[in-house]
Parts: sequence; structure tokens; C-alpha cells
Amino acid sequence: MLPIPRLKPLRFGIQPRLLLVTLAIGLLFVLYIAFNTARQSSRDLDHVREEMRLVAALAGARLDDHLGDVTQLIYALAGTFPVDTVEVERNDAMLRRLAPQFPANVSGVSLWAADGANIGSSEPIAAGARLNAADRAFFIAAMREPGLASETPVRLNKGGDWTAVFALRIVRDARTVGVISVATALQTLPHLLDPDDSLTAGAVISLIDADGRIIGRSLEPERWIGQAAPMDRALVLRRLAEGRGSAENTGLDGVSRIAGFARSRSMPWLVYVGIPIDAALASANLNARESLALGVAMLVVGLFLAAWVAGRIARPLRQLSVDARLLGEGRLEHRSQVRTGSEIGLLAHTLNRMAAALQERTTAALRSEERLALALEGSDQSLFDWDIAGNRIHYSSRASTLRGGPDEASETTPEAMRAFVHPDDLDGLLASMKDALTGKTPIYEAEFRVRHNDGRWLWLRSRGRVVERDAEGQALRLVGTDTDITERKLAEEQLRQRAEFDALTGLPNRALFNDRLAGAIERARRSGKVLALLFLDIDHLKGINDSRGHGAGDELLTIAAERLLGAVRSVDTVARLAGDEFTVILEGLNEPADAEAVALKLVEAMRPAMRLGGALVHVSTSVGLALLEPGDSDPASLLRRADEALYAAKRAGRDRYAVSPFATSPAELA
Repeated sequence: MLPIPRLKPLRFGIQPRLLLVTLAIGLLFVLYIAFNTARQSSRDLDHVREEMRLVAALAGARLDDHLGDVTQLIYALAGTFPVDTVEVERNDAMLRRLAPQFPANVSGVSLWAADGANIGSSEPIAAGARLNAADRAFFIAAMREPGLASETPVRLNKGGDWTAVFALRIVRDARTVGVISVATALQTLPHLLDPDDSLTAGAVISLIDADGRIIGRSLEPERWIGQAAPMDRALVLRRLAEGRGSAENTGLDGVSRIAGFARSRSMPWLVYVGIPIDAALASANLNARESLALGVAMLVVGLFLAAWVAGRIARPLRQLSVDARLLGEGRLEHRSQVRTGSEIGLLAHTLNRMAAALQERTTAALRSEERLALALEGSDQSLFDWDIAGNRIHYSSRASTLRGGPDEASETTPEAMRAFVHPDDLDGLLASMKDALTGKTPIYEAEFRVRHNDGRWLWLRSRGRVVERDAEGQALRLVGTDTDITERKLAEEQLRQRAEFDALTGLPNRALFNDRLAGAIERARRSGKVLALLFLDIDHLKGINDSRGHGAGDELLTIAAERLLGAVRSVDTVARLAGDEFTVILEGLNEPADAEAVALKLVEAMRPAMRLGGALVHVSTSVGLALLEPGDSDPASLLRRADEALYAAKRAGRDRYAVSPFATSPAELA
């Protein structure tokens, strides 16, 4: 081990210096100011919302007072005037005499006959200029239903002012004789709701009806009355249902406002009182700017002091950074020359000791790696090292050559590794990894397929162990080996094929047939579906063997197997038991007739001529069909009944099917 220089005693530690920097930095103070400013702004915003809600409620109450006066006036006048066309002048005179006593903002009162003719008005009307209200909405609504009707906004005369018209049907002796209407000016209605002009400059009072139209506005009323409000009708109806509250929105004039709203109790109208957000929060924003300016000024001073102090600390730290970078590049022989009496000097001393220790361990590790590489080359295994925290997997060069790549080590991510694993094997691989990482199993072990660069699949046997965990037991590294077991898997598959499949036709043999039949019976008992077993053989096969040889017979059996497979579903099982004996398992059927249809299809599939050794040969098949009976779970019993049905078909003349217990096919088979 290299000699380590002796430490000098500490003179002025890094902690007092960092305290000076911390005291100089006023960031926390600025953050505190910003937090308090934001909190105060939030409180100011809530205060403005509440203030607007109360102002809107007051405006709504004044609107209800005005509408109450209008309602009281119209009901009082309805019982006063004679509804007679000959009394027009008298009605005019009486209404004009009462006009000075009308509530504020009432612009006129009119009396209408049942046919819509005007028979009285509080406003002067030129001769021959009297209106007829028969087609006006307020008149139609008043004549149709009892109670107060309204129409708004409306211009009673071309170029006239916007008004709201309230109308009431006049009934005498249980007969509707006319309508009385009261018009109230909409342009000046907002002033009636704020008679003292107490709102802040830029504030606006708006009235919105249930259809979402503006029917009154304190700013530019002539421009906005009758326009659609900047909200959909669903929102209008929701706020009418709420009754009162506050909101933030942008008006048709593009100004963002904090608004309070209240619903009139007399009419489905909303009163909005809005104040520009900038005006509402002007004072709070000024205080915030002043506070932040003070904080920033203090921060600048603190940063100036911190820069001076940090400069005294940063120089040796920068040198240590260079030293650490050189060590990180693998130059473990390098040693730091930083010498101070502070903790930085202690850090430099520790860094040198660590470099010396790493140099020794690296040398030992290189020797071990060389020995391991030689051992792996002899065993034809590849090495992997999964850095779980870093999400990287290091592979030895053998891992690359296994998949047809270059002979060099590589790194990849777990996500990239999964991309070349066979999809059918991925879940099992991940489950094995999870068990090892969580400690459920002491080792990781899995067999799976990976894609070779030429497109084929290789089988790997992977084994490993978690070699590093953190204090909480979480896995940090998994190291292991991969071995190519493709040849072993191919041998196992060949053994399985010979054990379970017929060598001539490639169909399942008797052993696999028995296994599948037992499974099908169990599934049928659970599902309640129909299960059928077909037992068949080739009619007069012995004669073909005798006349054309066993080679022709084998060729016939191969063709017969292909035709049987083509006549059934992919989920059905076609097996060869022995000689020319075949079976078909049909499961998941809805009714027995489905099985008979398949049996007939098999008989017909065998009739077309076959070419055997250059000659055309006609053959036929006989089929026995047995259905699984309720409560029956014995495969041998089902096979025996299908066999008995087969011989019943043969006795009936062959080239047909029979159903256990021996009912021959209903169709005449030629």
C-alpha cells in the first residue's frame, strides 16, 4: 500500500465558513416574503370576492324592490281602468295624470284591448300612430296564462330605448277583456341598483336573463344590451340555481373581473357586479412589489458577501473535483495535493486513502476477472451483471456471440433486454426475477427463448443471485450466467413428439388421445356443453394393402389424416389409435345435432378419389358417434360406446355413421 501523508490539525473548519455563506444568503427571507405576499394576495382576493358577493346581493335586493314596485303598480292599475275602446281618451288622461307617481325607472304604462289595440297610454301618441300588441311576446304570454308576463329586452318603437315590458291579463266577470303593461327602462336600470355610484372606477353592473342575454349594463348599455353574455346557458342556469356567489371571468369587452352575482327573487335574472382584477388587487400588488424589492436587495448584498466567502472555499474544492475526475477516469495512481487545515484537507486525505484502496482492489478484481473469463470460455457460458439502481445490464462478449453478434462486451437496459425475449416466455422470466429480487427464492433461475440475429429462437438457461442489497433489503445487483440449451430443448421436443404423436400421420397417438379425452370430459362436466367422440376406420383398407402394398396403405392413411383435419375445427382433436383406427374429440358443442353434422362431414370428406402410386382409388369410412352422458366420467366407457356405434355403421352397409346406441344415420348414404 502507498504511504499516506499524516494529517495536520484543523485550524478553521468548513462549517464556520458555510455558516457565513448561509447568513449572507437571504434566499429564505425572500421566500418567506414571497410566501406571505402570496398568502396576503390570496386573502385580499377572497376579501374582494366576498365584497363583490355582498354588493351583488345588495344590488339584487334593490332590483327586487324595483320589480316589486312594478308588480304592485301593474296589479293596482289592472283593476282601475275601463277596458273599452270608447274610453281611450279618458284612459290616456288618467294614465298621464298618474305618471308622476310611477316608480323610478318606469318609462310608460299602456292599456290594450283583447284584440291587441292600444286603448290607453301614459306617453303622448300621435294621431293614427297607436300600436297593436297582438303579435308582441308580452301580450301573447299575458293572454295565454294568468299572472305576470314579461318580454325583455325589447324596443317598443323603432330606434327607441331598450326596455323590459311586464304585462298582466285583465279579467272582468270571468272574461279576459284586455292587458295592461308597464315598461321599465333598461339603460338606466343599473344606476337604480347603485344610486350612490359607490363602485370603483371600471366596475360594471350587468343583468343577465335565463337565456344568457345581457338585459342591462352600467357601461356602454346601448352597445351590449341584447348581446349574449360570455357564458353558456348551462352556467347561467347553474348560477340561477345557486342564487348567489362569486366568480372570475372575462367580459365581452375583454376585461378580466372579479364578480359577485345574485338572483332576483321576482324574475329569473342574474345581477352581476364586477370589478377589474387589476383594480381590485392594486394595493396588494403594490405591497408585494415593495416587499419583493426589499428582499431582492438584501439577497444581492448577501450574494456579494457569499461570493467572497465561497471563493475562499471553492478553490480547494475545485482542485478536489479535478482529483476525483482523474480517479473516476481510472487513473488510480493519482493523489490529491490539496493541503488545508479544514475539513477539505480531511476530505483530500480520505480521497487519497480511497484511491490507494481502490487501486489494490482493482488489481485484485482484474486478476479475478481474467480467471473468470477463462473459466467461462471453457464452459461456453455468458456472464451478466445487472445494476438495478442504475437500470443497466452488462453482458460479457459471449452473450453477444450467442445471438450472432460481435465478440465484444455490451451494456443494455432491462427494457431492451425484454424486447428480444420470446413473448410466451416473458411472464415466467419476470416472475422468476421478481422472486429473486424480493428474496422469495435464494437464487434466480429461468429457461426462456431469445431471438438470434438470423431470426431463429435460442433457448437459454439463466441462473444468478442477488449479490448486493441496501439497508432496507432492496436488491441493488443481480449477477449470473446464461447457457445455450437449444440442443437439449430440441432433443426433449423430439422425445415428446415420439412419445405423444404418430410417426406416420403426425396426429396425436393413443397416449396423448387418452390424456386429451380425460381433460375434455372434465371441461364438459364443468361447462355443461355437449362432448362427442367419433370412432372411425377406413373401409376395406386390407384389400388396398393386399392389392397395392403397404406403402400405398400408408400413403392412404396420411391422406385420410389430412382430410380428417380439414373437416373439423382447429380446437378439435384428431388422433390415430392404431392401424386405420382414428378418433375425433368434439367439445364445446351446443347440441347433439352438431356432432352428427361433423360425422356426416367426415364421411363425405373421405369419398373423393385418392391418387395412390399414380392410380385413383375410391375409399370410404364408417363412423361411430357417442355422446357424453350426464354423470358419465369414464373415458373408456365413452370410447367403447363409440366403437360399438362404429360396428353398427359397418353392419348397416359402411360409408355412413351411426350414433350410440346404434341408431344409423338418417340420411341414405350411397
